[in-house]
Amino acid sequence: MPRELKLLIHVGQQERWDVAARNAVNFLKSRQDDEVLRLRIVANADAVTRCIRCDRPLFDQLKQIILDGGEILLCENSLDAFNIPKTRLPDFFGTVPAAIRALAEFQAEGWQYVRP
Repeated sequence: MPRELKLLIHVGQQERWDVAARNAVNFLKSRQDDEVLRLRIVANADAVTRCIRCDRPLFDQLKQIILDGGEILLCENSLDAFNIPKTRLPDFFGTVPAAIRALAEFQAEGWQYVRP
């Protein structure tokens, strides 16, 4: 049975997206033959504002993370606070009602938390 690693990256500031995306790409690329790697990125606070106006290199990295099996989830409370409707987001982003609750639940399910 392959070993499963579950990594949860929390992005709480818009300027931390570049580091978080590099961490995510490097994690997914590190997969060995006997492993299953799962990745979730949860963004909240002002980090959600960069998701509607991200530069091309970041956009390409985030899309690659999704293509490699990762998930990117944005906090609906934060989207509301910055008046960002879900319709303005690229369709590869998911959402969670409250990032703080999602972070707690994912950790309770065994996801390893990192905040770059």
